[in-house]
Amino acid sequence: MIKASGLKHRLHGITFSILRTGSLLLSLLLSTAPVLGDSPSAMYSPYDWAFVRLDNSRHEKVEQLRRFCDRIHDLAARARDDDVLLRFFELNAKCYALRQSGSPPEEFTRKTTEFRKAFNEYYIQNWLAFYDILFVDRSGTVFYTIRRDANYEQNLFEGPPSQSPLAKCLKEVPEGEAFVDFCFYESSGEPAAFLVEPVHIRGEHQGWMVLQCAINKINSIFAGSETLGETGETFLVNHQGYMLTESSFEGQSTILEKKLSNDNVQAKFHDGKGHRRVTDYRGFAALTSFEVVEFLGTSWLVVAKVDEAQVTTEHYKQHRHYYADRIVEHLSAMPTGGTREEFPTDDRKTIRVDMDEFVKADHGEILKTLGVSTCTAIVATYPGKFGYLAHISPLDRIYGTDGSNLLGHVTKKIRTYDIYKYERRRVRFVIVVRHFDSLINTVDKLVDDGFLLSQISVLYHPEARCANVTYDYSQDRISVEWVFDQPQTAVCIHHGDDGRDLATIVRTSMGE
Repeated sequence: MIKASGLKHRLHGITFSILRTGSLLLSLLLSTAPVLGDSPSAMYSPYDWAFVRLDNSRHEKVEQLRRFCDRIHDLAARARDDDVLLRFFELNAKCYALRQSGSPPEEFTRKTTEFRKAFNEYYIQNWLAFYDILFVDRSGTVFYTIRRDANYEQNLFEGPPSQSPLAKCLKEVPEGEAFVDFCFYESSGEPAAFLVEPVHIRGEHQGWMVLQCAINKINSIFAGSETLGETGETFLVNHQGYMLTESSFEGQSTILEKKLSNDNVQAKFHDGKGHRRVTDYRGFAALTSFEVVEFLGTSWLVVAKVDEAQVTTEHYKQHRHYYADRIVEHLSAMPTGGTREEFPTDDRKTIRVDMDEFVKADHGEILKTLGVSTCTAIVATYPGKFGYLAHISPLDRIYGTDGSNLLGHVTKKIRTYDIYKYERRRVRFVIVVRHFDSLINTVDKLVDDGFLLSQISVLYHPEARCANVTYDYSQDRISVEWVFDQPQTAVCIHHGDDGRDLATIVRTSMGE
């Protein structure tokens, strides 16, 4: 005979397996979606498939989070009825009271020390899921803790500790269990949450056992979202909009530090579950799948997210020839237009970049190359970190030859030496050409090296005889001087921001 709880667990596992299999089947359908020649099928949008992946990742994290919460909740419920814990609570309360009134008897102190040593092993074997256990009396005094952090023998109802969420919870004298959501806890020097269990001895309420949960337990659940690609991640957000897990794309901790847009967060809490296209906390357009998880009166938001630009780039890579033609058609129909004012110059040193050469700037330099005609100029920048200017001749690999590989050298230096992986999204490329001989090979090289179409823009002017390109590192400014044969239009100035964004071109071709 199968117990009800066991049957429920098996059914839950079967349901999850079905959902996961369904997602895998959808992914398989994606990889085998019919195409008309090289044209992508219009049956499903690439964003539809992206939401399938996001749903799968979000569902997996929600299930892991719920299992973790169920486990610590069950442990906390066991704690309030554990005879060893209750005896230990009573012993330490008596020891603390004796110390307050004088020195406790030597024999009592010896036996208490022995009990504490034995209890430490009991804690490791049974309660190590909790970072610490605090024993608190009705007056708010922490008369014992396992780790003896700064809160040891501290009164939570007095001074600065009285303003903490834990103290505010205990002041309400909860007779049943209570939960204090993750907040920065001064005594342990890191964020923590607390399960509060009342202690009743011989029918009288003596205080509380406070079981402290470290944030790393939660963070480990959300670490790694490989199935979502380079820009994908899953994270947890509290009701105030603060992240409770580490971002995959920040160099410093985001836990209770990074606050998301209030409108975005509150709308998701209101909806409970669903999809949204948003501007994320880094300022990029993103697709999100979200779900609200409830735990002991606390609401959290589980979010799976991927950059919209990644979805567009992945779709381009699956249908390169089709979208290469669309890019060429768009640029041919709408070459870079308009004339901008020339940037003012100063007395700083200008470094000349010759053909088949690239130069890096990172200390205020001005880089300049002249006479880009049958060649290609590429500017790669990360404001405040570096800027590269390359002048690439038709003998290079981006022209389909077996010659030099200047762009490969530039991207290798950037990825290996100049940035951390999470910073890759901030690099910007501007391609300057008056022809299409190298353009698509250049784009393909960049996306194959892990960059996105949204990071690539093109300045194209087919009527020019050549281009002179200047990059000012200190101002992060790109200036292109197009030179013409006709005297009446001898020069036309463009800036880097005038370039055509390739992600926008591809999305337009997709009907977005």
